[in-house]
Order: sequence, then structure tokens, then C-alpha cells
Amino acid sequence: MSSHFHIRKAAVLGAGVMGAQIAAHLVNAGVETLLFELPAEGGEKNANVSRALDNLKKLDPAPLSSPARMDFIEPANYEQHLARLGECDLIIEAIAERMDWKSDLYRKVAPYIGERAIFASNTSGLSINTLAEAFPEALRHRFCGVHFFNPPRYMHLVELIPARDTEAGLLDQLETFLVSTLGKGVVRAKDTPNFIANRIGVFSMLATKHHAAAFNLGFDTVDALTGRYLGRPKSATFRTLDIVGLDVFAHVVNTMRQNLTDDPWHRHFELPAWFGHLVDQGALGQKSKKGIYQKIGKEIHVLDLHTREYRLSDAQLDDGVKDILRERDWAKKLAGLRASPHPQAQFLWAVFRDVFHYCALQLSAIADNARDLDLAVRWGFGWDSGPFEIWQAAGWQQVAGWIAADIAAGRAMADAPLPSWVLDAARDGVHAAQGSYSPASNACQPRSTLPVYRRQLFPDRLLGEPVKYGETVFETDEVRMWHMGDDIAMLSFKSKFHTVSNAVLDGMLRAVDEAEANFSALILWQTEPPFSYGANLLQLMQGVQQPAEHASMFDKFKQAASRVKYTVAGGGGLGDVLNAATGNVPHVEAVVAKFQRVSQRLKYALVPTIAAVDGLALGGGCEFSIHCARIVATLESYIGLVEVGVGVLPAGGGCKEMAGRAALDAQRFANDNRVDVFPFVRRYFQNIAMGEVAKSAELAREMGYLRASDRIVMHRFELLHVARQEAQAMIATAYRPPLQQRRITVAGRTGIATLKAAMVNMLEGGFISEHDFNIGCRVAETICGGDVDAGSVVDEQWLLDLERRHFMELLATDKTQARIEHMLKHSKALRN
Repeated sequence: MSSHFHIRKAAVLGAGVMGAQIAAHLVNAGVETLLFELPAEGGEKNANVSRALDNLKKLDPAPLSSPARMDFIEPANYEQHLARLGECDLIIEAIAERMDWKSDLYRKVAPYIGERAIFASNTSGLSINTLAEAFPEALRHRFCGVHFFNPPRYMHLVELIPARDTEAGLLDQLETFLVSTLGKGVVRAKDTPNFIANRIGVFSMLATKHHAAAFNLGFDTVDALTGRYLGRPKSATFRTLDIVGLDVFAHVVNTMRQNLTDDPWHRHFELPAWFGHLVDQGALGQKSKKGIYQKIGKEIHVLDLHTREYRLSDAQLDDGVKDILRERDWAKKLAGLRASPHPQAQFLWAVFRDVFHYCALQLSAIADNARDLDLAVRWGFGWDSGPFEIWQAAGWQQVAGWIAADIAAGRAMADAPLPSWVLDAARDGVHAAQGSYSPASNACQPRSTLPVYRRQLFPDRLLGEPVKYGETVFETDEVRMWHMGDDIAMLSFKSKFHTVSNAVLDGMLRAVDEAEANFSALILWQTEPPFSYGANLLQLMQGVQQPAEHASMFDKFKQAASRVKYTVAGGGGLGDVLNAATGNVPHVEAVVAKFQRVSQRLKYALVPTIAAVDGLALGGGCEFSIHCARIVATLESYIGLVEVGVGVLPAGGGCKEMAGRAALDAQRFANDNRVDVFPFVRRYFQNIAMGEVAKSAELAREMGYLRASDRIVMHRFELLHVARQEAQAMIATAYRPPLQQRRITVAGRTGIATLKAAMVNMLEGGFISEHDFNIGCRVAETICGGDVDAGSVVDEQWLLDLERRHFMELLATDKTQARIEHMLKHSKALRN
């Protein structure tokens, strides 16, 4: 096969939950897709697939990056359109998990498959080699397994499973496509039942269920213990089962029971009577509105096994166990759990022990190396750290000794001693700088050398793999400027959630000066998401409150900060509060003016400035981005001017920039030089007044946050590479900053009056509060250029002054201060 392998068009066979969403993600990536389903009886033959596409629109989170992408999925059926498979370079089969049905379909479609096409099954656990037998021999070298996780747009993992005859070059091409075009984390798995992630993830859930019953813990208690405390999703264990679907989980466990008869844990691969009872009743979880949990009104109820009734979910965790779980050091956390006599702690240790034991035992059979196992579990189940990473972080020899002791004492599976490589006295883990342990070679296996991975300058790293982000130019407590040995500089924030304090602003001004003096470009890039939650609200509040109030505020925030849930949009540290108590607070208006100065410096810097955005870019984070010469954003970037949520308006140049963009949009569409700017202003006004956040970079482009020249990247670990390439291109074209916008046509009084009239209706209808109305009016006054005639011309400074004035006046109101305090304490917006 040639090295230039292109996928122009794809087909997905089967328009069920997974098939339709895989098709959606293919069109997210710009790949035209045919979606096949069985023909409908009588009438419109595509009725089945059309219904599936309608359901796609209702799913939350949205499978499509923009509703407009729906047009690129073409409905098809097996009766009329099989010949069209010849147009497709990639065909993904995603029908029900039955070997006989899949085999029948393969025989039916085989004659129509193009000679260069790749055919892949999205099976979650059936044997790829057995499936391959349904194809004529001439096709088998182009067949493999490609297992997406649900929901396919958001779950990073795709398992790539070769059959015996699969061509090696084809796997490399498919992996490259999955990584760069679809943005996925690819792990190559062996053809064993349920592959890697489900084999380990489902074992972990079965072990959790088993030990929960042994220690007599309720489902809600187990979920409180096995969620964020362990670095796993909030849905933890049983809530996750409800989301996945109890019937789907039963099927996966069934596959294990039928196909893993020689597994030492085989007798545990079964589900208890209560589970079967729920499935028989049709209580399948989220999709049937009832499973292990049930939502009644606003309350969550949970099944109680003792009474077989649902009761209010109110998990009580033991305080001592909570203290152990808050420990960040895995060595102390696991030692604490093992030593504690409390059933909740004993339960957790037992689950960890069995999962470690199982991973060690099965590694050689299911994966090439320990890295593949850890990444599969992380990417497929949303764990922050994989099982081996946790074991290594907790002290390899220590934990191995504990497991061996439990096996000897009969507390752990006695039929399965730990493999000898685990107990090697020289071993201190499985991940190191040179690679990860591979049982087959009994050595470290380095990361893949496939050229696509050169695009990941800093790949998703494992505990135990060192990382060094280039050479430092300068570093403060809040920011670090660095480079990689060339003339492109990076600036990364060090603040929590990358919030913007006065010190961050100082660091940014210094970085732009430094870049102009010694570099050819400046990239704003964070080592991990979010891009930025915006302004540090705590610092803002301190600047507003009078010194006499500081003492009471200090107490309030001390309480808030001591709670673990201190995930505050803009939650600065207690140090800020102490500064405030001593009156050491930058004058708020001066800080707002500095914010504006930073935005303007980014916009008019003599070197290209690039915002490399991944995750949330809210408020000030959005304002900095839109002022840069370019935005390069991952698809999963959530961008928006959300200031109204805390009772203010964008005053870091956000309103000014949107008024300026509206004026430019209007000029483009002007007829006979008569420019009516209002229709363009209205769109930006709505974004700001509603505090709308774009749910993808694609939607951010539709909302006007991204321009035509901004780039969208599918793979988040390729972001920095693409941003640097973009910088090179801008340097190559002898970059000049834009000329100062001196003539901005504004909508003036007439525009303000029109927007106010619409808001009066919303106020009278009870859709917005008085304070919302007040904020909205100020946004309207700012974005329309203030008390001037419609069509007047103003400059940027005029708009910046308006923005700042309205911001300060809102900040002085009790209701805005209440909104900010509420956000700081509860991480939720207050509507007052």
C-alpha cells in the first residue's frame, strides 16, 4: 500500500447508539459518512436510519460538534445502497454484538467492498479472528477491530485489534487516521475477550460489587467511596452502570463468563439475582429512567438490597476513612486503607488489591506492555491514573508484599500466585523514562515510533515518566515563560484553574515585552486544561470590600477553602485573603485597566501571539484568546464570555472586541456604503448577555469567537505542535500586527433602545431578574457605543472606557457582590 493513504469517505454499518455516534464523530472530523441500517417495512426505505439521526439530535452531551454537521451524514440501507460501499475507504461495522448476525452481514457486503478499503468491527469483545473467517481470504488482510468507547466524541480511547492476517502497514495507517483525524488515544490490544479496557474496568466493577456485598455497603456508599476520592469519574461504580445500561453490562460480563473459562476468577464473572431481576423488569438505568438509582422529582433514590425498595440516597462516609481518602500520596493512602479496621477502608483495600493482582496476572495475555493497560483504563474509564501507575506510586515492593501476604492468608485469590516478574527484588515499578515493562520481552518497551506521534510534543504521560517543558526564560509564582531551543516562546500559567490575578497580568505584560525583544512569536499554552477560568474573583472581591469587612470575609473564605470542593471559578489561595486583610490589594479599577492593556498588547504585539486553547476558556480566558493574532483550539474547547453570571460584564476588552467585529462584519455586507451595524451587534450582544458558552470549538466559530483564520485541532496532545506550525507560517509571511481600529461604526442610542425593548419583555415575562436587566442594559450601552447617534464612529479607547466604567458601577452593587461571593463559595451562579 502507498504511504499516502487517504480516507475521503467512510461508511458505518448499524445506526444504533454507537453506530450513529461514530458517524457523528467522523463528520465532526470532516469525513463524509454513509450511515447504513436495515430497510424499513413499507413506505420510506430509510425510515429506520432517519429515526436514528433524529435521536442523535436529542443526545446529551451532543455527539455532533455543531448541528450543521448533520448534513454530512447520508442515510442508506442494505437493500438499495450496498453498491455505494465501493465509494468508501473505511467501513466500520457497529451492529448488535452477535457473532452470527455480524458474520451474515460480512458475507452480504463483501462483494461490494473496494479493493483499497479498510473494514473494521466496533465489537466490544467478540473475537476478531473468528469474525475475520466470514470474509473471503482475499479480504482478511484488510480487516481488524476498532473499538470506540461511549460516547465516541468524548471518550479518548480507541482499541485497535489486529487479526492474524491483518496487514501491518494498514494498521499503521488506520492508527494515524484515528489519532490525528479523529483525535483519539489508540491502544493496540490482543484478540482476547473484551480486549484491555473492558477486561480490567469490568473486573474492577465486579470486584467492587463483590466486596461491597461482603462488607454490607449500600450502593450510594460505594459510589461515594469510589468516585473522585480515587481519581475516578463522579459517577463512580453503580451510577456508571446506570449510565452504561445494566443490559449492556450484563452482556459484557456474559462474554467474560462464556469465553474466559480458565480465568482464576471465573466464578466471579456472574451477576447476582437482584441484577437480573432489574434487567427483567426493564429497569436498565438512565435510558429507562430507573436502574440501581431512580430520580424522583429532584431527589435521587437508590435501591436498598435489604428491603428491595428504593430509598433516598444519603451516603454517610466515616470521617476517619475520609481523612485517609483526602491523602494525596498513594503510599500513605493505601497504607491507611489497609491498616484501618473500618469496613469502608477494608472494602477499598480489598478492591485495590484484587485489581492490582488481576492486572499483574493478565498483563502478558491482553496487552503488549504496562503502558497500554494503564492508558486503556484511563482513557476508556476516565481514571486519573491507571492501576499500575497507582501501584508504582504507592511503592511497588511494599504493595506486592501486601498482596502476597493476603494471598498467603487466604484473603485474596489463592489459585493465582503473583507472576515472578512482579516479585523481582530489583523492580521498583513498570514505567520509567525509557519505556514501560513488557512481559513478552521481559524489558522496557519504548513508546510507538509511528511518525504521527512526533506531533505530540508532550504526550499524555504516566506517573514515572519524567517531563521537562523546555528552557525557562523567566518564572514567577504565577507564570512561566519558556522555549524549546528556537525563536518561539511559550507562556504557561501556574495559578489554580489558570485564573488571572494581578500578578498574572504583570507576567503577561513582561512576556509580551520579552517576546518582542528576543523571540519571533508568543504562544499562550497550558500544560493541562483548562485554558483559563478567567479573572481571579477572590482578588476582585477583596479589592471591593472595605478593610473593616475583611475580617468577616476572611472567616467566610477560610471555611470555603477548607472544604475539599474548593473548585472555584477564580478561587485564589488563602494568601490572597491574607493580603486583603492587611489592605495589600491592588486598586480594582487599575487592575481592570491593566487587564485591558494586556488584551491590547496581545492584539498589537509586533510578533504573532497565539492562544492555544484546550478545555474551558471563560471570561478573561476568552478575552485574551480573541485578542491574540490566532486561536488554535482543540475541538473540546468551551469558550465564552460568562461575566454576567457573576453580575459584571466583559471588561478585559471583550465588549470592545465584539463591537469592533460587528463593525467589520457590517462593512463586508454594506450596500451603497450605508452600514447598518445593528444586526451584527445583536448576535454578539446575545452571546454576552446570555453568558453563552460554546460547547465545541466549531460552535465557538459559529458564535464569532473563532475567526475564519483560527484553527481547530482534533487531538488535544497535538495542540502545541499545530500552534507552533501556525507561528512558523506567520513568521514566514513577515507578520505585522493589525492596524489600530480607529473608526468603529456603532449602533448607538437606537441600537440600545431596541435591545432594551426586547429585555423589557423578558423582564415582564419573568425570564430575567431586575439585576439581569440592569446588567443587560449596560452590556447594550457598551456594545452599541454609548449615548451617540446610530452610525457614529468611535475608536477602541472609547469602547474600553465604557466597558470599564460599567464594570466598576456593577461591581459597586450589592447584588453583583452577592453573585461573586456565591460563585466563590458554591462554584455555581446565583440568579438574583
